[in-house]
Amino acid sequence: MYKVTSRWGHQNSVKVEWNLGKRCNYDCSYCPSSIHDNTSPHTPIETLKSVVDKLLTLNKPVRLSFTGGEPCVHPQFEELIRYARHKGVPWISVTTNGTRPYEFYSMLPVSQYVFSIHFEYDWNRVVNTLRKLRDSTNLNLIGQIMAHHDHMPMVKLVRQVLLNDDIASTVRRIRWTEGDHDLFDDLRYHPNDLNWIKEQESTVQGNCVIDDQQILHSNDVIKLHLNQYKDWTCNAGIESLMINWDGEVHRATCRVGGSLGNIYDGSFDIPTEPITCTRNWCTCAADIPLTKTNNEPS
Repeated sequence: MYKVTSRWGHQNSVKVEWNLGKRCNYDCSYCPSSIHDNTSPHTPIETLKSVVDKLLTLNKPVRLSFTGGEPCVHPQFEELIRYARHKGVPWISVTTNGTRPYEFYSMLPVSQYVFSIHFEYDWNRVVNTLRKLRDSTNLNLIGQIMAHHDHMPMVKLVRQVLLNDDIASTVRRIRWTEGDHDLFDDLRYHPNDLNWIKEQESTVQGNCVIDDQQILHSNDVIKLHLNQYKDWTCNAGIESLMINWDGEVHRATCRVGGSLGNIYDGSFDIPTEPITCTRNWCTCAADIPLTKTNNEPS
């Protein structure tokens, strides 16, 4: 490979992965404590609104993608979404565990929901919410099936249910280890289950163009181990930013290049140049569609 880029022409905009807070009403066994708990305070709404204002000074269209923790547990999340829309943010995506009532999700003026389906909790409720939203809205909807090795019969069932209901989905292997030294803990899976996972193509439209020819979804890029970009030039920081739960800003979820400062206190600087990747693997689906170029094509 010599090049990866976004299929949707996002090279002239900035996607902001905003980890709204560590607070979550789940405690999934594979989710590290560094990114979730049930005690961290919620960031004040005025601070969050000031971040929207700051992002709109970047002179590029901003696409917001809210994550956590669980972003929907913030008591003023609806107010923040409506403020961002009022200020002209054209695209807002929310990744959620789907435990709020259907009515909550249906009233928010967002563009897309990614419902992460965790089999240590009530997956059926989440699937039912997806069905209701499919029938009553025009939102982009994605079921992100977290393929826990101890729950593979239910994983396979939900995958088939979403296929039958024409709801876009991805099947995600669980990455238990932190850091990039071990891409996935594949040995936890029975070989038959692991092979099944690898055979499941994302039914979400492909968002990555590989070498100006092949179109794949970023989750399939990971599955096929096409996500090795060490020493490549990457537009992380140019096409993306990542806001941590405490306001610290990085170029992307990979955090390559270190901190850019803190947007909550206004002390961050936007990069103006691409960066050279230092990681062995690009492990976040949000980072993979960023423009990347192999400096030494084979």
